[in-house]
Amino acid sequence: MEIKSFDGGLSENLYFDNNFEQDFINIKGYEQWTKYREDWEKYCKLEKESEFPPHLEFELNYSCNLRCPMCTWAVEEAAEKKEDWFTFEDYKKIIDEAVSIGTKSIRLCYINEPLIRQDIDQFIKYAVDAGILDVLITTNGTLLTKQMSKKLIEAGLTKINVSLDAVTNETYDKIRVGGNLDITVQNIHDFLDVRKEMNKKLPKIRLTFVTSKINFHEYEEFLDYWKDKVDSLGIQHLQNPFGEGRFEDEKRSEDIILKRSPIPEKFHCSEPFKRLTLRSNGDTLPCCSFYAVDLVIGNWKKNSLEDIWNNEKMKELREIHKSGNYQKNNVCKNCVQNYTIVSD
Repeated sequence: MEIKSFDGGLSENLYFDNNFEQDFINIKGYEQWTKYREDWEKYCKLEKESEFPPHLEFELNYSCNLRCPMCTWAVEEAAEKKEDWFTFEDYKKIIDEAVSIGTKSIRLCYINEPLIRQDIDQFIKYAVDAGILDVLITTNGTLLTKQMSKKLIEAGLTKINVSLDAVTNETYDKIRVGGNLDITVQNIHDFLDVRKEMNKKLPKIRLTFVTSKINFHEYEEFLDYWKDKVDSLGIQHLQNPFGEGRFEDEKRSEDIILKRSPIPEKFHCSEPFKRLTLRSNGDTLPCCSFYAVDLVIGNWKKNSLEDIWNNEKMKELREIHKSGNYQKNNVCKNCVQNYTIVSD
């Protein structure tokens, strides 16, 4: 399988529409888009370092409408935390700074459901109008109504990733707890219809299948059904968010993880070379992992993006991952050793 980047991270590409990249080039411009993608690949391979964050992730709202077993939202102590929302004024200031220093892409979500915010189209439009080239979201799709689809398309969203993970109601109900498969599938088809009716090529829509013990038997059927219907399909191996005593019920991971791969002696993570994640409470993180909440490297309410990106904590992380000695940082160690999970 070819490894490709769709949403700012690495996943296994199972299917891409033939016109996928060409549509971006036609709409965004050849030189601008190809330069952005070429630089991104270099950041991913640690072949290039940027003086500014190439990509930003925004946790616009600390809230989710589902309680999936492979997510920290399924844990009571996480779900009970105070709900924080990004203000539009704070967001505009960050986008203005980001554009001025050269940031090209953003994703409007972290560990949350972005479509809970009915005003998300305003955030998308502001970023696009300001000069952000690539604006994307990841959603569970339950709130992707026809009205929401139209708003996202009109605002200028470039990519939408829907985590679906199942084909049957029985399996879906075990994974996307609180959701409804029939409604979500209809939402995806409605999105495609609305985009066609509006005569738009963007946003591209990708469906992701996060593998676990619960759903792996539906993997082939998932591919067969959705191939040629959407723009892209991807598979993502599960990251266990419950390692090293982070929550009292960490043993829940035994019920969902397929099999662990051997723990690597060396691992070169590209996250500190390409992104910052901005939480609604001000915490700024060096990646988008579940574990990053324990690795705060700054506060966007107190410091500029450029200052955070070039501070000593970020420099230290980059040096660690250049050498592959991820074990030198306990949070990175916990993340890597709980992310190297593969299917049978």
